[in-house]
Amino acid sequence: MTLFDVVIKAGIDSISIVGMAKNAGKTLTLNYLIQKALQRNILLGLTSTGRDGELQDIVYYTHKPPIWVPKSALVATAWDCVNQSGAKIEIMEKTHFSTPLGEIIIGKVRESGNIELVGPRTGVQLKQLIKHLKQLGARLVMVDGAVNRVSSAAPALTQGTILATGAALGHSIRTVVEKTALQVEFFRLKRTREDLRNLAKPLIDMGRTGVIQEGKIRELKLETALMAGKQVAESITPETEAVVIGGAVSNKIIEDLTKTIPVEGVEIIVKDGTRLFLEPMVYKRFKAGKGSITAVYPINLLAVTVNPTSPEGYSFSPREFLSKIKKALFPIPVYDVVLGEGGVDEGDVCGIHE
Repeated sequence: MTLFDVVIKAGIDSISIVGMAKNAGKTLTLNYLIQKALQRNILLGLTSTGRDGELQDIVYYTHKPPIWVPKSALVATAWDCVNQSGAKIEIMEKTHFSTPLGEIIIGKVRESGNIELVGPRTGVQLKQLIKHLKQLGARLVMVDGAVNRVSSAAPALTQGTILATGAALGHSIRTVVEKTALQVEFFRLKRTREDLRNLAKPLIDMGRTGVIQEGKIRELKLETALMAGKQVAESITPETEAVVIGGAVSNKIIEDLTKTIPVEGVEIIVKDGTRLFLEPMVYKRFKAGKGSITAVYPINLLAVTVNPTSPEGYSFSPREFLSKIKKALFPIPVYDVVLGEGGVDEGDVCGIHE
């Protein structure tokens, strides 16, 4: 089964492609999916979570693969990008969503070519844009997730996510595999138990923090984010069923919890897996103490793609890199779209736990 087959089999109509770092192969993955959709006559809608389509990488000053858009595709991008595009775009609508490169417009590609995709600034605007592209006829909307903006993977915005990783994350395969496996585990957080989810959702949606005990939720008035962990820990009693954190979960919050109270049985409820910013050892200690983290909005991670080449000039053996990541991430499908190989091997039984 190819990567595009995975997308089709999922039966979804919107997908985000996000990279774990610059030059992780996200644009290669996006271009691969665009080509496959064209071959199957699937009308695409294309947009982005922000500006991440520069033709030259601003960190390494290396050439970046441009985003190629086919004839008849629908695109939503900033006005300046349309003017500078190698593709010919027929303007269909204005959105009144502003960006530093001008208002975002929706257009139809009349002549294929390269384009820079610049999307809206907020998740609310992006959600509206995805919905509108579908209304205009797009069978599949692809969102180019800007580097380090993994929030574009939020399930409230797209129905599925593909994560791109690669040699740019570290100088050894082991380092890249460990970092990727941790991010995949965050993306695969289990859905919060329904009764707790119903109590937590209002606070989560407002980005606030609270505790659930005896079937009720109590909001905590946090003084500062820096002291959040300590204040949360002080609010936990033997009757506490869960801690609800509407914002980011940092190392300090988890460390404060584990220092102050025994974490056994403590459940932390977050919005989704993009809200976790934890070092591997911090997360491992929390899990070792039998603490757990669940999500109000679980992410539908469809697959991972790998890029064995780093912009710093080094590279891994493509097949060795692919093989090791496949084994570590089983049962998540892993692909190298340039090599044209990947999927799930039933023998890879020592991957991430369910």
